[in-house]
Amino acid sequence: MPIRGAVRLLVLLLTAVTLAVAGPALAEGAVPRPVLDVDFPDPAVVATPGGLVAYATGDRVPHAWSRSADGPWRRGPSLLTHRPDWSREGGVWAVDVARVRGRWLLYYATPVRGMGEHGRCIGVARSGSARGPFRPVGSAPLVCPSYADTPPAQDPLLPRDPTLPRAGVIDPSLFRDPDGSTYLLYKTDRIPSTIRLVQLTRDGQSVRTGATSVEVLRSEGVIENPVLAARPEGYVMLASEGDWTRCSYSTRWLRSTSLLDWSLAETGVLLDTATTGLCGPGGADLVDVAGGATTMFLHGWTCRGTALPCAGTGKWDHKPRMQGRRAMYGARVEWVGGLPYVTEWHSPG
Repeated sequence: MPIRGAVRLLVLLLTAVTLAVAGPALAEGAVPRPVLDVDFPDPAVVATPGGLVAYATGDRVPHAWSRSADGPWRRGPSLLTHRPDWSREGGVWAVDVARVRGRWLLYYATPVRGMGEHGRCIGVARSGSARGPFRPVGSAPLVCPSYADTPPAQDPLLPRDPTLPRAGVIDPSLFRDPDGSTYLLYKTDRIPSTIRLVQLTRDGQSVRTGATSVEVLRSEGVIENPVLAARPEGYVMLASEGDWTRCSYSTRWLRSTSLLDWSLAETGVLLDTATTGLCGPGGADLVDVAGGATTMFLHGWTCRGTALPCAGTGKWDHKPRMQGRRAMYGARVEWVGGLPYVTEWHSPG
């Protein structure tokens, strides 16, 4: 290759890597607009032949659907038919949905007895349709600490780790490895927080016999909402960091050559207020859409009943006069050298 061509290629590659770390530049004063400007936190989105279906934190899993990422998005009712017998009343947090062997599976975190006001455990529900209804599977949690007041879970997190708070587990996320194995990621709640991984059966509805969850990541602060993708260069995890009630909440990427060992993982910030103009961009999910493209959906705080991001400090869920809500945003993601970067923000249809 001529020297001039080699230099040009090097510049292009360096530019792409810079974008992967810092994200796309925004015009002065311009910020992305939500594709669904209602309270729709922790969006999990799947692609179906009829379009996209999104699920959110809330009472028995509210949902919305659209033919495209831009919308318009139409809201629908909650999709979980009922809480399982081992659950108590309370909101269902940060679900994940995936199609496994012809069934749609919904992984959810619901309150249980014996771990305080917010302690939760993880269950699985199934349906023949992405738009439900989803019915809980089994008579016990899929993942739950052994000290919770529930029937013994298939993954009881044994042996007990005394360095972790007794606050339960949340943020389930299904991952299918290229070798065909199926895993569930989840977070141990409160701080220090950890991300754990447990192998499931091929149908995704049970923990594999003899499998034990392993800790793959630990933070002295908050790390949550894990999502995994397999790339030729390694495994890439997206995770949220910080206080979800504040604009400082952000999304980080990590890359590891090993699925079970992230001690040497590369890492960087993918989305924060400085690079996007959004307030607390987090709760991200990745969706492969038609044509091989990847779309990312996430939430961010908007205020005063407008589509504009909240601005400033403080906990936005504690400021009722500001009418803060976590709206859903969409962005196109491309991969450069195995790292994700945002090339374009979707606009509301």
